[in-house]
Amino acid sequence: MKSKLFVLVMASVFMGVWIGGTVFGEGAVVTEDEVMCESCWSFSYIDQGSEVFINGKEEGKFLPVSTLLARDAAGKMYNYYNLSDVTESATQIETEATVSRPVSEVISILGKQGDEVETTLKGNNQRLLALLRTHLERNGFTANVVVDSEMGQEVSITYTKGQARGFFTEADLTSLSSVTAHDASDQFQIYGKAIQDALNEYTTRKSVWLWDSKAISERADETIQFLSSHHINHVYLHYNPLVEDYYPYFISSLSQKGITVHALMGAPHWGLEENIPEGKHRMDRVMAYNAEVAEGERFKGIHFDIEPHVLDEWDTNREGVITQWSKASETYVQYAKDNGFIVGSDLPFWTDGPSVAPYDPEFYQDMIDRQDYVTVMAYRNTALGSNSITSLSQNEVLYANSAKVEVGIELQPHYLDYVSFDDKSYEEMEYELAEVRRYFKELDADGFMGTIYHSYTQWKGLEAR
Repeated sequence: MKSKLFVLVMASVFMGVWIGGTVFGEGAVVTEDEVMCESCWSFSYIDQGSEVFINGKEEGKFLPVSTLLARDAAGKMYNYYNLSDVTESATQIETEATVSRPVSEVISILGKQGDEVETTLKGNNQRLLALLRTHLERNGFTANVVVDSEMGQEVSITYTKGQARGFFTEADLTSLSSVTAHDASDQFQIYGKAIQDALNEYTTRKSVWLWDSKAISERADETIQFLSSHHINHVYLHYNPLVEDYYPYFISSLSQKGITVHALMGAPHWGLEENIPEGKHRMDRVMAYNAEVAEGERFKGIHFDIEPHVLDEWDTNREGVITQWSKASETYVQYAKDNGFIVGSDLPFWTDGPSVAPYDPEFYQDMIDRQDYVTVMAYRNTALGSNSITSLSQNEVLYANSAKVEVGIELQPHYLDYVSFDDKSYEEMEYELAEVRRYFKELDADGFMGTIYHSYTQWKGLEAR
C-alpha cells in the first residue's frame, strides 16, 4: 500500500484538510487550494488508505504536544502530521495525489488547562469511546467518557496540562522547539501506543468460537452482555438442532448490537468425499431454521471446522486425504454460497508447510481463494518472533489480496506451554493480541482481517480469574 503525501496548513486558530472533497475543521476556506490564516505552521499529511483521520487539532496553548501525540498515536497505518518540515506563514495546500477513500472517523487530540492527570474522551461513537478507554486504562491512565450525540463522526481525546507534564517533564509545553519526541518520557510512548491499539482493534474484526450450547439455552443474557461489552463483531455458534428454540432470541439480540452470527459446523470425517452428503444435510438444517424465523433471527454465515488430520487415513494415505479435503471444501463452500451464506473455514497454520505442501503446494491458497474468509489457527501465546502467532499466520495473511484472513488464538489447556494462553493472565493475552494487530498493520498487510478467540467459555473464564 503506497502512501500519498500532502502538505497542508495548520494554525493555532485553524485546522482543516481536504479529504475526498470534504474539509474537516474550521476556518475561512477561500478555494479548494487555499486556506487563509494567521501564524500558520505547515505539516505533512500521510494517507495510508485508512478510513481513520487522526487530527492534532489545537486551538489553545498545547499545539506542540497535541501534534506529537497525533503523530505517535497514528502509527504507520493512520493519517497524521509530520513535524519534519516546520515553517511559519504557509497558506497553500499542495496536492500531489487524490485521496479516494472516505474518512469514517475523525479522532481529534486536544489539550486543556488543569493540574489533574487525566484524559476525557468525548463523542457519539460509543464502541470507539469504550475501546479508547479500555486501552488507556489498561496502560495506567485515567480516562473519563462523555457521550455527545451532536459530535457525529468525531471523537475527541482531551488531555490535561497535568497529563502533558508527565509526558514532557522539563519542556515548555507551548513551544514547538521545546516539545520534541526525543525528550518525551516513556509515558508519552505508552499513551500514544494505547490510542493506536484501540484504533487497531476498532478497525479490524474480532470474532469468537462458541461451542457451549448452555451459554445459549441457560445463560443467554449473560452471554450476550459479555460478547457486546467485549466488542465482538462475529460469533461462530456451534449449530445444535436440540437447542434451536433458543436461537431466535440469542441471534436477534446480537443482531441488534451489530454482531453477526454464523453457524459453526463440521467434523474430521467431513473431509472425506464419501461424507459430503452429511455436511450438506447439516447446512440444509440451518436453511430450514432460517426459513422459519424472521430476518434478524437468522444465521448469516456458515463456518466450517473440518480437520481430517486427526483421522487414521492421514498417516496411511495423506495425499488422498488432502485431495479429498480440498474437493470436499470446494463442494461445501459452493453449496453454502449458492444458498446465500457468507462462508469461512478453520485452517491449521501448518497447511503451508511440509505436512501438506509436498502433496498439494497450493492447498492453503485455494482455501483462501474460494472462501469469503479463513481462520488461521495460529495457536501460540507470543505475538512476535519465531514460533509465534504472527510467524505462523504471515504466509496466509500476505497471500490474501483483501481482508479475509483472521488469526486465531487458543485458550484451552495444552500440554505444550507455548501453545495456549491458559496459563497467562487476561492482560498478557490482550497485550499479545494488540501486538498481532500492530504487526500486520505496520506490515501493510491487506489480507489481515482480525483476531479470534478459542473459545468463548475459556475466554470468559480467563477474565474472571
